[in-house]
Amino acid sequence: MKTEVRSPLDIFNLPQHLVIPLFQRPYVWNLENQWVPLWDDIRRLAELRLQEPSANATHFFGAVVLQAQENQTGTFQPRLIIDGQQRLTTLQLVMDATASVLEARDEDNLARRLEELTHNPAHYVEHENDRLKLRHTNRDRAAFDEVMQADPPVDYEALTHTASLLTQGHEYFCTEVDNWLGAMPGAESHLRAEALTGVLTRGLQLVVIDLQ
Repeated sequence: MKTEVRSPLDIFNLPQHLVIPLFQRPYVWNLENQWVPLWDDIRRLAELRLQEPSANATHFFGAVVLQAQENQTGTFQPRLIIDGQQRLTTLQLVMDATASVLEARDEDNLARRLEELTHNPAHYVEHENDRLKLRHTNRDRAAFDEVMQADPPVDYEALTHTASLLTQGHEYFCTEVDNWLGAMPGAESHLRAEALTGVLTRGLQLVVIDLQ
């Protein structure tokens, strides 16, 4: 067993498949109890970085337990998420929703930084279904895959799984990010986008327990 403190960039950087096994409960995080407090923490860190560019304050986001699985030569080594699927799923929703907003604002480079943490590069996968780095195997898979692979700007009402918490969470973070970036002049909006991207890639810290 190996235990380390990691950032989302450390966890999601490499091409991979993090698999939520069937025995895990479905996604249950919601607006009042988890999404709003998480966004408040993310926004606070981003605003701190704007006020003090040299500040590298971080927010502890809990612990996750992963276990490597055997794989065939030439394929991604899957890692089961034994504990922490709610956290990792929500992080993926936040990063993908933010990337969607940034792309709509022509912040393509920043959007690409986040997309690289949610989607495997096309040249690494044989099938489009393998693009997502996080893979649900329970009843949440269809909703998660749909919203995470929707083209930005996401038309949430047109999605099949509009009632899913996963879709609602993605829409919530997309709305909050867009409102926070606001209708500011280009330079100021870019600085805010950079600060937010920095928080999502490096500002959140998790204890990662790797089971051998």
